[in-house]
Amino acid sequence: MGALDLQVKVPVTYPTKTHHQLAVQVKTGISFATWVPTKNRWRIENVDAGHVDKWRATNQPVLLLWVRIEPIVRVYWKLITSRTPSATLSFSDSHSLDPSARYEIERLLHMHRMPVAKLPKITAHSLSSTAEVRKWAAYRFSRLLGTHSCPLGDVTISNYAWRHLTRVTRTQSHIIDSLTALAYVKQFLDLRPHQIQTISQERIATNSSVTVSRKVLAVYRDVRFDDKGTCAVYVRLDERIIFPKNWEARGLFRGGVSQELKLESIYRKPTRD
Repeated sequence: MGALDLQVKVPVTYPTKTHHQLAVQVKTGISFATWVPTKNRWRIENVDAGHVDKWRATNQPVLLLWVRIEPIVRVYWKLITSRTPSATLSFSDSHSLDPSARYEIERLLHMHRMPVAKLPKITAHSLSSTAEVRKWAAYRFSRLLGTHSCPLGDVTISNYAWRHLTRVTRTQSHIIDSLTALAYVKQFLDLRPHQIQTISQERIATNSSVTVSRKVLAVYRDVRFDDKGTCAVYVRLDERIIFPKNWEARGLFRGGVSQELKLESIYRKPTRD
């Protein structure tokens, strides 16, 4: 359908062990994208509009790959789903296909398949001082510690997040809002976010491996709190991925990919009407 090249099944473990199915379409050559410096993106061109409409009309996501062969071979990716705007398609310059891309693609696949669920109204505390809120949140946070499997991946919730949320450079009001939302972080992680963004931070290569460090930001809108009304909740995760430097030559045989995903922060912000 729509000149697709390949069908792929990707194993996933959340919410149960199963597979995501997606199609793959490969385009090769410099004529399929034009660099847009103001957007820091490649604008997709010369892809049949009828094919794109067919891809969007099906429940099966399509992974569009563009092989740029000059000046060096580099493969860019874009996941096209029924929610993808069709007016202007583009490749992010950070969406280069390597082992670290798998986790970002899997998160997008989860988002595609999950409905947007509305959270019930959250009844927060009636405390006002930072010391009282810290005590209130500390007990609840202690019950959240550990690894939590969710649509974003296996998220480690540890004192790393607590230290980040309560550091001395934060204002007292910011600490109160963060710790109030922290008590409900698992409820948010179990839901499909309205928006998700993966932000590349650092890539370090050694003689044998490549380490990719980046941030994952999930945004949940229209969350109702009894003390502040409708809010947007921002959950930020630290992600670190390590894979063999010669992964292409070895095909990842006898050498896998490791991922660490841990909660860094959570914050709520009232939505203006």
